[in-house]
Amino acid sequence: MYDVIITGAGPAGTTAGYLLARKGLSVLLLDKKNFPRKKACAGGITPKAMALFPFDISCLVRRTCREVKIIRPGNTSFMIKTKDPLCYVTKRMNLDAYSLEKAVQAGCRFKKTDRIIRLDQDDHGVSLTLSYDGKTDIVRAGHLIGADGANSKVRRLIGAQSSRIIKLPALEADVPVKNAGHYPMTFDFSRDIRGYYWIFPRKSHVNIGIFSARPNGTMNRALLKTYAQDRLKTDILTDVKGYPIATSCGKVHLGTGRVLLAGDAAGLAEPLLGEGIYSALKSGILSARAIEHAVGRKASAPENALDRYRQALGGVALDLRFYRCCASILYRFPKWSLAVGSCNILHDCFSRGYSRGKTLHEIFMLF
Repeated sequence: MYDVIITGAGPAGTTAGYLLARKGLSVLLLDKKNFPRKKACAGGITPKAMALFPFDISCLVRRTCREVKIIRPGNTSFMIKTKDPLCYVTKRMNLDAYSLEKAVQAGCRFKKTDRIIRLDQDDHGVSLTLSYDGKTDIVRAGHLIGADGANSKVRRLIGAQSSRIIKLPALEADVPVKNAGHYPMTFDFSRDIRGYYWIFPRKSHVNIGIFSARPNGTMNRALLKTYAQDRLKTDILTDVKGYPIATSCGKVHLGTGRVLLAGDAAGLAEPLLGEGIYSALKSGILSARAIEHAVGRKASAPENALDRYRQALGGVALDLRFYRCCASILYRFPKWSLAVGSCNILHDCFSRGYSRGKTLHEIFMLF
């Protein structure tokens, strides 16, 4: 029997596993894929997310961006510039493989599984029935962290209300271009969608994509090709991938009993720009701390890890409410919102707070 089973070896799962294993707990980390594996993600790491990694990932940073171009409706634009980094660009496949390696080095056991068939829990622990290589197996632990993404099987098996989760679609592709480093990181709100297009520069290519603030937002390869032709003067796309970003429409569901949900499995991505790595890391850290504390209190007064986790994650839930409010205003009134946002005083204050790793509600307190 393990102390903790973690489903999903993304940022939330590997961070939780790394921290728990370092504290001497036995951890089984499960994923449907062997690593390295391709993962749909633009690869941008915000300063506040970078500060949360429990190990150094500087070797994975391909570019550090200190300026961002915002294209407004009507095709006018403004630049946001800071001395401190606004974003670190990585390749998600490499980031996840490196994080898993660190978790295993810390003491986690990693196992590939094809499918989670069943989840049962009682007063003493959680049992998972797994399918892999044509066989079934049952593994058991005192606690389970469900960090298996937007389409979380764990979330469904514990009966968490799917109506609270909103899946916002995104589509991305790599575009080979000359002098890729000359392109600024760009968020383009000029197109006729409730969302935005992006351009993230890499060394030999740029990553472009579409984010929709509507669950049923239209996006396809043809739209990306048209955008690449307009902005980059080429329609050659490689590695085209679509994926859902899970956010919450109301109160966040963080688990049941001895099962804690983290990252996209709990709908913790923010709905303004669709960034989810920060909340994945934060929830991974806090779920690990809650379980560690509960296990440490076993011999004296038992403590509910889920209750402690809910309390600790209050700041993230508050930030999500701010993001929902801002997203509602921006995508309902993009022309007006970005006209206000182009004011130097406003975006300078915002960018300074952002580059220093402040959360959204902390940035608002600076005004």
